[in-house]
Amino acid sequence: MSRSTVQQVIGGGSKLLPRRLSVPELRIEHLWVLVPAVVMTWMSLMHPLPKLDFWWHLKVGEVIVTTGEIPRVDLFSFTRAGEPFLHQNWLGEIVYYLVYRIGDLPLLTVFNTVVLLLALIPIYRLCFRANDRLRVAVLCSLLAAYVLGFYSNMRPQSYSFIFFAVYYWILEEYREGRRDRLWLLPVLMVLWVNLHGAFVLGIGVVGLVLVSETIRRAVRGQRAGTLEPAALRKLALVLGLTLLAALLNPETYRVFAYVRQLQVDPASQTFVTEWQVPDVKQLSDILIFFAPFSLVVLVFFYARRRPDLTELALFLAFAVLGLAAIRSGIWFALIAAPILARHVSELEVPNLLSEVREWPYVGRLVRRVESRRQTEYPVRYRLNWAILALLLLFTVVLSPWVRPHLEAERLRPWLVEREIPVDAMDYIAEHELSGNIFHPQVYGDYLIWRLWPQQRSFFDGRVHLYDEDFARDYILTFHDDNWESRIAKYDIQYLLLPKDDEGAASIVADARSAEAWTLLYEDEVAVLFERRTG
Repeated sequence: MSRSTVQQVIGGGSKLLPRRLSVPELRIEHLWVLVPAVVMTWMSLMHPLPKLDFWWHLKVGEVIVTTGEIPRVDLFSFTRAGEPFLHQNWLGEIVYYLVYRIGDLPLLTVFNTVVLLLALIPIYRLCFRANDRLRVAVLCSLLAAYVLGFYSNMRPQSYSFIFFAVYYWILEEYREGRRDRLWLLPVLMVLWVNLHGAFVLGIGVVGLVLVSETIRRAVRGQRAGTLEPAALRKLALVLGLTLLAALLNPETYRVFAYVRQLQVDPASQTFVTEWQVPDVKQLSDILIFFAPFSLVVLVFFYARRRPDLTELALFLAFAVLGLAAIRSGIWFALIAAPILARHVSELEVPNLLSEVREWPYVGRLVRRVESRRQTEYPVRYRLNWAILALLLLFTVVLSPWVRPHLEAERLRPWLVEREIPVDAMDYIAEHELSGNIFHPQVYGDYLIWRLWPQQRSFFDGRVHLYDEDFARDYILTFHDDNWESRIAKYDIQYLLLPKDDEGAASIVADARSAEAWTLLYEDEVAVLFERRTG
């Protein structure tokens, strides 16, 4: 009796007969599912710790942990010392510092990547639920993954990515009648409001869905796809509870005024790049906003089913945010990816392909691809496992524990942006230099982390702490032959300037030739001058 006959007799699944060892089934579809997460992970791991808007948060976390109090005034600059300053991100800053204490800068880098992955998962699920074609769903979610990777600089805003994505996921499931997890929204808000100021977007997206669904119900009546009045009342109740939950922070209702101040701060609007409107001439702005926006509009136009009112409201509202400031492009990408996946499935693909097949050269290529798709090829599990192993190996190589050693460099220069004068600040700390330092704004955040309280910053990433006149005077200092007279009012004792920067070149040249300044330190990144006494 043959082996196959025996297996048929006993059911083919008997454990009494030895079975040939086989490679576990890893199909090409499994590898496709990993593509967005892998791309985003690689982009995040390749980002060094930024010059601005991170290091001072890390220092605040240290101050809160060591003192047990949240600072209420500016502690870190000598130009705004004692000014009232609200640390709305206090919980996120504590988390950063605790992670740093456990595993230093490498663990912080990996932690930031994990945060971004957690933000991608809800959007990923929405894309897969919206489109049953695996590769199409993957490509749509790749939009969100790429933009998340682009915004992967470590900063408290990353926490908001998670909460915004989860809010969107919960609301979409509720709209579709799948699962009711609305009770999570107020609970999550208690955390979100103490992590980052974008918590207002959570309240906004709940309110926007409520208004849109109410209008849909009024217009369409009891048609399929509209929420019942009881469901709308519940959503309104959850919106109220979410608003109340936002008051559970050290500043209570004043936190809303703080967020509003950030949005309209003149200095930030004028001098901070990420608060500027996106530029259609910039490739980065095209990739993170204009191209996705145009793609979704094109799909809307050619899809069989038009977007419902709620989809259209979400799309337009966050498109306006994306047009208002570069930093808001991430919210549009997270909203647009599932919408794109849903309506791509409604495209008139067969009719379009029938036209393309008649084209002279492209049609021949399409027919060849279609014929290959109809051909059945053997599944190569070993090859798929080899590809997965290579993906994992490259991820390990990019990790902050491995890559610096493979580059034969020290750990610090890769994890920290190379423009930061780490060695110069080490020199200041070792020689215990005291006295006010004039430096570029991009040095201020790391100076706070490395030298406070021995030194305080002149200007740093907290632009909303400084008024517009101060920021303008700071910029003009680098374009004024009488720069010494501009900084004289700040009792400057030291100049810490980039060595090969065009903006600071004239000041560096003047200081080298002037008798009033002595060169103390110089390396390939920065120069340090001291004012001579007398």
